[in-house]
Amino acid sequence: MEHTWKAYELSVIRNWSDKVGPRIESPQSAHTYFKDVAQDYTQEALWVLGVDGRNNLIGITQVFKGTATGTSVSIADLLRPALLTGAVGFIMVHNHPSGDAQPSDQDINLTEEVLRACGYHDLTLLDHLVIGDNNFVSIRSQKPNIWAMLSKEDSHGF
Repeated sequence: MEHTWKAYELSVIRNWSDKVGPRIESPQSAHTYFKDVAQDYTQEALWVLGVDGRNNLIGITQVFKGTATGTSVSIADLLRPALLTGAVGFIMVHNHPSGDAQPSDQDINLTEEVLRACGYHDLTLLDHLVIGDNNFVSIRSQKPNIWAMLSKEDSHGF
């Protein structure tokens, strides 16, 4: 029995600009830049903010929009925007529609999984921010031991 296989070609189209976004130098600067977007959502959503080697913002991608109480996203979906845009690092940002910015156990577990995956793809997860009502929590600031144990050594951090 002979099979006929179909071939597919995947193309990535990137539009380059001479302009770069703002420099994201700290969790506070990422929050200041992105808080209005995240606070407007009534459902939990998660974004990836890609940065170049100087922490200039080069792309924002919403990778998931969930329910009022949670998200579920694959690690591949989280890493894809950073890989496709050529980002050196990225920041995960998600909102808590309840207004409470404290990270859940699932938020911490997701952060750990993404840090592990970044090691295989030469990417740097700079932080994971959880945005609530007029406040935010930097998981990296709150749980620095996670980065110390799981991230690659580099000088690209905040």
